[in-house]
Amino acid sequence: MEHIEKALARARQMRAGQGTGYQPSQTHRSNAQPSINGVTPDYTDTAVVKNDLRHIAEQRLVADDFRHPVADVYRLLRSQILQRMKKQSMTMLAVTGARAGDGSSTTAANLAISIALDVNQTVLLIDLNLRDPGLAKKFGLNPSVGIEDYLRGKAGLKDCLINPGLARLVVLPAREANGEAAEMIVSPRMTALARELHNRYSDRVIIFDTPPLLESGDTLGFLPNVHGVLFVARSGHTTKVEIDRAAGLLKPFPLVGTLLNAS
Repeated sequence: MEHIEKALARARQMRAGQGTGYQPSQTHRSNAQPSINGVTPDYTDTAVVKNDLRHIAEQRLVADDFRHPVADVYRLLRSQILQRMKKQSMTMLAVTGARAGDGSSTTAANLAISIALDVNQTVLLIDLNLRDPGLAKKFGLNPSVGIEDYLRGKAGLKDCLINPGLARLVVLPAREANGEAAEMIVSPRMTALARELHNRYSDRVIIFDTPPLLESGDTLGFLPNVHGVLFVARSGHTTKVEIDRAAGLLKPFPLVGTLLNAS
């Protein structure tokens, strides 16, 4: 992914629109209009929340805004990831970093948005970082129930799903930090959920935003449930020692790619 790394490096000072004159605008967001052809789901059983453009821009969710300097980077990432996943018949991808602050959650969210722009794709984005969930905040959601409620048997799956106002994208958020994160992620109910999602949505790309690989055993315990892994490192933050340690832990699992996050 050398080209992505170079593009991210060039965009470092332009992230979130700083110094570019960029202002978020509905008319410049690629996902603002419904598709004429392709897949356009009707979310009759899924809560739909209108997104706040300024909020999601502040959270650096920019993949659907073609004016933003980093949007093309995520489209390139999308193309490479989808090609590799399709070649190996993968539909379930875990996104992780070595430790907190590497940008894996932002990458997972922008990748999901970018894939959803493809009129032939639908995406389910799941927040599995139960120790420090962040996807609900990034999309400006305030869910009354989340994946932790489902895993405890207190809510049905359809009650936890939210469409954040972007066609072909559904989010399964987590509501709050949870002290039982490790037990939930490796629980039989989580394994059954991953299997059910794969069987029920065999044509959908499912992205799991997972906890930092080196900060707990949560992610490592969950990875057998997915088909591939995208590892995110952050320039000036992730050390070589951490990358080497992560590479060793990820050896048993199919690595779809490694992304250098320059922001």
